[in-house]
This record gives sequence, structure tokens and C-alpha cells, in this order.
Amino acid sequence: MHVSTRAALLAATLLWANAASAQTFTLEEAVRNAVAHSPQGEAVAARLDVLDAARAAADTRPAPSIDGTVENIGTPGFSQWQVDGTYNQRIERGGKRAARVGVATGDIELAEAEALVRRLDLAREVQELYVEAQSAALTLELAKSRLEIAETLAKEVQRRVDEARDPLFAGTRVRTQLAEARVDLGLAEHAYTAALARLALLTGGDPEGMDVVTTGFLDPSEVVVGPVDLTPVDLAVFEARRDRADANYRLQQANSRTDPTVFAGPRVFGNGDVALVAGFSLPLPNRALNRANVDRAAAEQRQVEADLGVERFELRRRIALAAERVEEARHEAEAIQEKVVPGAEQTLREVRAGYNRGGFTFLDVSLAQTALHDARVRFVGALTEYHQAKVDYDRLTGRFIEIVGGY
Repeated sequence: MHVSTRAALLAATLLWANAASAQTFTLEEAVRNAVAHSPQGEAVAARLDVLDAARAAADTRPAPSIDGTVENIGTPGFSQWQVDGTYNQRIERGGKRAARVGVATGDIELAEAEALVRRLDLAREVQELYVEAQSAALTLELAKSRLEIAETLAKEVQRRVDEARDPLFAGTRVRTQLAEARVDLGLAEHAYTAALARLALLTGGDPEGMDVVTTGFLDPSEVVVGPVDLTPVDLAVFEARRDRADANYRLQQANSRTDPTVFAGPRVFGNGDVALVAGFSLPLPNRALNRANVDRAAAEQRQVEADLGVERFELRRRIALAAERVEEARHEAEAIQEKVVPGAEQTLREVRAGYNRGGFTFLDVSLAQTALHDARVRFVGALTEYHQAKVDYDRLTGRFIEIVGGY
């Protein structure tokens, strides 16, 4: 084969991209389609509607009440009865209303953060399936290339067998290898079709008219291994929990203050006189209960803050480990591409040329062909490992945050 493996694979992917019968999706388009196709959006919208209603309810003052009493009802002829009617209104103190709204807003922010995480998890699943389809597509091209080499070699061997320059078993063996190459091609086609079908389940597309872009698959990019700057999405849920815990602490502090109730209304006497009644009531505080509620809210604040610190530490560690995996796979792929594959290609060319001159046996050609195919398979395998590791890295660093919607 007189062209490099990378150039051959790149040429094949360009042909796919120009095919009129298939619609090619980039990874970003696949993620966007999956988010739009997922029912998560409707579920999140419904949940946010509930929480918005809860916040509206929290942003209301206590409802007033009307009390009526009849007093001094005696025997017939006793006219000292009186009727009272009062309008009662509880007055909240300590900022309870604003604190309730703060807790309800915290619930909304937490729900939004959790929804964002679920969308990012969906993007990760799409990326995994997309990488699987890319790998299957390149494996299919390797199977086609192997079949082409096997067909060419079969013609050469058969010619030498017909000329009695090689034994009959050489022809039998090369035909067996040709059959194996055709079987492998069929398996590779099935694997690629199945990978597209799995991807279509998430994106909502038609697997019969779907294709993936593989050009970027052949160009692994370097990632930075070192100190990690966490993005807002990394800690979105924990920060939302912290904000809600702070709001709950303020609410418990506000609840520790008692609320007076004022009332006023007319008093009608049995003799027809009318008077005005007014006053207020103030419940006595339960200081022990109030202190316990405030202490519990403060403990929840400390717990959430501690969890946030642990998550920061774990995220930095996981991102660093993911970056190491990405770089390790990238170095392996580059080493195979630069040092192993070219040597295997050169060996096959030289052995085939010597075989045509009668300097090598069919076994030498067969071994060289197998070595080249194995090197190419190993190259694609290293690229697959790189992109699989990149899935974890991209998820941890929020690569698709703008596509799925968020900060």
C-alpha cells in the first residue's frame, strides 16, 4: 500500500462526508439533537412550574381572619347581650416573607442545576456512542483495505500457482485468507450499522440516513495536565445546595421572632349602643425549639460546605486522572502512527516486490500483510482509547455546557 494509513482513512471519511445519500452529523449536532429529542426538557419545565408556584405562594403575607362572638345571652327579657365582630391580621416580623422566598428560590436554582447535570450526562452518553460509531467506521475502512490487499495477493498467488512456481496449498491458503477478510468486512459493516442505530436512539434520527464525521478522530489534540481551574458547572449542584442552606438558615432565624396579631371591630350591645373594640395578641416564644431549629440549619450549612470542599478535591483529582489517560492514549496513537505503521507498510511493499521476483515465499507475504493489518488495528484502537478517555475529560470540564444550556 503506497499511501499511509492516516491518509487512506482520511480520504475515506471525505468520501463519506460528500455522500448525498447520508446525512452527516458532527458530535455537537448529535448532542444538540439528543437534548432536543429527550423528554427531559418537558419534565424539567413541569418541575420548575411547580417550584415557581411554590415561590409565588411563599411571597404572600398571612391571610387575615374575621371572628364573631356573642356574649351575655340570658333568660327572656335579659337585654345585656353583646355581639363582637373583629378583623384580625397577623403581622410577620424578622423578614420571614423574604426568607421564605429565598428558600423557594434556592429550590428552583437546585432544580435547574440538577437538570443541567442530567443534560450533561446525556451529552456524555451521546459522545460515547458517537466515538463508538467513529471507531466502527474506521474499523470498517480497515476491513475494506484488508480485503483489497487480500484480493490483490490472491491474484498474484494464483498466477504463481498456475505457473507452478508455488505449491497448490499456497492457493488454498490465500483463498482462505480472502474468505476471512470478507467475513471480517461483513462483521465490520454490521458493527457500524449497529453503532449508528444506537446513536439514532438518542438523537432521534434515522440510522439508515445517518453518518458520523471521522476526520477529527484521526487528529488527537493535547490536553493540559496540571493545575485545574474548575468551571461553574463542576460544582453547580453543590453551590445551589449551599445557597439553599443559607436561605434556610435565614428563615429559621426569622422564625425565632414571634408575630403579633392585631384586631379591631364593632361591638353591638343589647340596648342598641355600638362601640369599637381593638387590641393585639403576641404568642410567647418557644426559645428551646427556635434555638434547635437555628442550630440544625447552621449544621446543614456546615455539612453542605464540607461536601462542597470534598467535591472540589475529588473533581480536581478526577480531571487530572482523566487528562493523564487522554495523554497516555494520545502518545500511544502517535507512536504507532509514526513508528509502527510506516515500517509495516514498507515491509509489505518490499516483501511483495521480492515475492513477485521469487525472492520470498507466500508465508512471508502473509506474515507481512498480517503485521500491517494488526498495526493499523492497534492504531485505531489507541485512537478509540484516546476518545473514550476524552469523554470523561469533556464531561468533567463541561465541554458541552453552551450546547445543552446553562452558565
